[in-house]
Amino acid sequence: MKIDDPSFSHDALASLRFQSQLASAFLGRTFSGLTAIAYRELGEDAVNELWFRTLTSHQGDRYEEGLRKLGIENEPAAVAAAKYHYFTNIIGGLKMEYVEESPRKVWIRYMAPMWTYAGVALMAMPASVRRTVFGSWHPRNGRYMGNPRLGYVATKFSMDGDPYDEGYFYEYDRDLREDETYRIEVVRHTPAFDPARAPVLNPDLWPEPRMLKARPKFSAGYVQATIDSLYWMVGELRTHQIVRNTMRMLAIQMAPQLVEQTGVTSQDVPGILRFHETLLKALGREVSVESTSATSGRLHLYTYKPFDDRYPPELHQAFFEFHSMATRMISGTVKITREETSSGEVWHLTETGNWLY
Repeated sequence: MKIDDPSFSHDALASLRFQSQLASAFLGRTFSGLTAIAYRELGEDAVNELWFRTLTSHQGDRYEEGLRKLGIENEPAAVAAAKYHYFTNIIGGLKMEYVEESPRKVWIRYMAPMWTYAGVALMAMPASVRRTVFGSWHPRNGRYMGNPRLGYVATKFSMDGDPYDEGYFYEYDRDLREDETYRIEVVRHTPAFDPARAPVLNPDLWPEPRMLKARPKFSAGYVQATIDSLYWMVGELRTHQIVRNTMRMLAIQMAPQLVEQTGVTSQDVPGILRFHETLLKALGREVSVESTSATSGRLHLYTYKPFDDRYPPELHQAFFEFHSMATRMISGTVKITREETSSGEVWHLTETGNWLY
């Protein structure tokens, strides 16, 4: 649907912008929180393995589908690869730069602040992570395009103190061995970015509503892939522990900001219900509110995006830790409990009138 389609009102577009921004921020911090807690609990080698597994899971299918959806599948290999990462990350909300030095050599930059780690978290993570990130995704693009001559060269890393992550795709004159598709090169001076020459998404294929709807899916995909990778690496019990710790601390850090974003000003049960409802709907959850009295109410949830019934119920409980802690952050006298039902789950909120903690 195009922005100027009369069936898409300005109010609907404004609402979609708000929901997309809210969901993307929350999911992005969830993803970065999971990897940060994994580093704290499991160590540097484990977090590098986690990133590798997260980025390479279903990678070929996503890449080929992405090329088609972006309309760039027929571009020269280096151009298509660079545009894929440039466009998909812009859709995901990142700031990017693209410099096409030639059809065979194309630069991309991931600009600060880094999406993955907000604030000073960047300083706490091992620098090896960024080498793993770029060594996991970019060098495999040639394989998925059927072009064994395409490689990726990383030239700068923000975790090393560079102003951005940078590298270039290059199509060589010969087929590359597997160990030649990725290398790191020190390049002191690289081409300047010219916004006037940067590629743009086809507005007919990617009107603003489509981009806004795609943005939370970008972040949700990383969250789901991270959980799947953790299950593989450390099993259910340890994964659920990592998720619980992540969600509790995420609420401690983010709840005040999210409350302000959602426009909730009261600390009573109706206000807390409205906060959870707003966030859940932005995340694509099907939810309804039932006010049972002035001091109590329920939230009925009918979907588990992005974690459906294939995932253990303990995972749903682990993610609930965010909402439990957020409720505590808003009011120390309101009790919240969660109940599994045949149609989903029900959250019960009650004003106790007593300090609970």
